[in-house]
Amino acid sequence: MSQDHLDKARAFIDAYNRRDFDAAVADFDSGIEWVLPEGQSSDSCQGPGAIIRFWQGLDETFDELQLLPQEFIDAGDRVATRLRHYGRGKRSGVVIDEELYHQVATFRDGRIVRMEYFADWGQALVAAGLGEDARSGSEARR
Repeated sequence: MSQDHLDKARAFIDAYNRRDFDAAVADFDSGIEWVLPEGQSSDSCQGPGAIIRFWQGLDETFDELQLLPQEFIDAGDRVATRLRHYGRGKRSGVVIDEELYHQVATFRDGRIVRMEYFADWGQALVAAGLGEDARSGSEARR
C-alpha cells in the first residue's frame, strides 16, 4: 500500500504543477483537511472545492508557482514530501526559489484525508511519525 501512497503523492504534485486541479484532487477524500502553518492558518480549509479555490487565489498572486519535490518519505499511512517552491510574483516580479513549506499527506483507505504543511522539514518528519534520523533512509527524488 505504501508504494500506492507514494505514487499518489507524486501524482498530486505533478497535476498541481500542470494546473490540472481536477486531477490534483482526484485522490482527495471529500472531507480532506488542508492544514497550513500557523502563520497562514486562516487559509486552512476543508474539502476539494475549497482547496481548489485556495490554489486559484495563489495563481492570482504568482506566475509559474511550482512545487519541486526534493524527496518523498514513505511513513506507512503518511507520506512526507520535502518541497522547494518556485514562483514569481505577478505584480512585484520577485522570484521565490526556496524551501518554504513541506507537506505530509495522510491516507485512509487509499484516499488523502489530510494534507498538512510545515515550515521545518524536521517538524514534517515528526508529524509523519518519524524523527530527524529518517533523512538517512529517505527515498531521494528529482
